Amino acid sequence: MTGGEAPAPLWRKLAWLAAIWAASVAALGIVAYLIRFWLR
Repeated sequence: MTGGEAPAPLWRKLAWLAAIWAASVAALGIVAYLIRFWLR
């Protein structure tokens, strides 16, 4: 990241936000599924 670069466009920021949100939701779902399977 140099000072001369333009800031990332809004769609790219939103895409990163959506990707991080989806990954966190998927991770929480996997953890919940594993806990449910373990406590069965």
